[in-house]
Amino acid sequence: MIRILFVDDETNVLQAMQRAMHSMRAEWSMEFASSGTAALEMLAKSPADVIVSDMRMPGMDGWQLLAEIKNLYPQTVRLILSGQTDPKSIMRSIGVAHQYLAKPCDSATLKAAIAQTLGLKNLLSSERLAALVGHVGTLPSAPVAFQEILTCLQQPTASVADAARIIGRDAAMTANIMKVVNSAFFGARQPVATVDRAVAYLGLDTLGALVVGHSVFKGGASNCAAGFSLERLWEHSLQTAIAARTIARHEKQPAARVEEAFLAGVLHDVGKVVYATRSAAAHEPAASSDDIVAQMEAHHAEVGAYLLGLWGFPNPIVEAVAFHHAPSHACGDGLSLAGLLHVADRLVHQRDDRGAGASDVFPAPRFLDGLGLADHVPQWSAALAALH
Repeated sequence: MIRILFVDDETNVLQAMQRAMHSMRAEWSMEFASSGTAALEMLAKSPADVIVSDMRMPGMDGWQLLAEIKNLYPQTVRLILSGQTDPKSIMRSIGVAHQYLAKPCDSATLKAAIAQTLGLKNLLSSERLAALVGHVGTLPSAPVAFQEILTCLQQPTASVADAARIIGRDAAMTANIMKVVNSAFFGARQPVATVDRAVAYLGLDTLGALVVGHSVFKGGASNCAAGFSLERLWEHSLQTAIAARTIARHEKQPAARVEEAFLAGVLHDVGKVVYATRSAAAHEPAASSDDIVAQMEAHHAEVGAYLLGLWGFPNPIVEAVAFHHAPSHACGDGLSLAGLLHVADRLVHQRDDRGAGASDVFPAPRFLDGLGLADHVPQWSAALAALH
């Protein structure tokens, strides 16, 4: 049975949670701890699938507890539930909490958040992958992109558009900022779906604090698997995003889908960042670089989708990333977001002659024939060629 651990130092809050979650007792095994120390003692006896912790507690704050759990039990999904609005404490939780939920939080919202994270496990083929993703707090950006955003934010004439342009080209920066801006701490009334809006919503001062003061963005190169380049991934992801947006426009899809297509394109290989920067260093010290690359190619889609889902990204983005190599498994009729992503990824690989085996899987004739779109490929290719 699924095990959930709730942690709060206020007895009345724990009792209220117990009453609110009573209807889930047939599906979830729930325990309640009144301190971080008590929670760790319970976990030592039996690890939990999900932990929901208050932020401010005596002795051990919520972010300290989750940091310890991240290290000891990385496969456990970590949620912060707090009415606290102290920016310093909240910023500390960004690297250790998968999601931040604000008090008061009604029982339906809390149940939905827990259920959604649990459902994501179905994307993974092994518990080892859950542990791999569980160690991730923030993702490292391509060094060039990281230096660009630092330089930009130090300029007195920097604009929101300048910052958004740099961030929107890097998969890790995009994932990090979208996670932050859509957390309950920032209180957006509607989900923020584009980097432009995310940067505008945060403002340059807050963005600067996140980049410089709290390491939400960081450059990463030295700890990558041998032969892996964040810069190459950065360029491929950007080109895939442009291609997905171009194809969506060519097929006259709604404006919201066009925006989703670009965002999904930037993020579609984010699982490779997880593998390249975490696998060899922390989880598979005996693995060769070739082994890591092989595992990356086999599992990066599910790993990336699982991470984005844990971080609260919308289901269409999560599904598109999960199935961008197998779009027929995605939900919906017609050219789905996963289908757009698949075609864009393959066209870019074909054009740039990168990625082992890319030519073997494109143009996915059965998938496109089934949609009656196989004859659109030359038109899409021409539209992309016109951009260069």
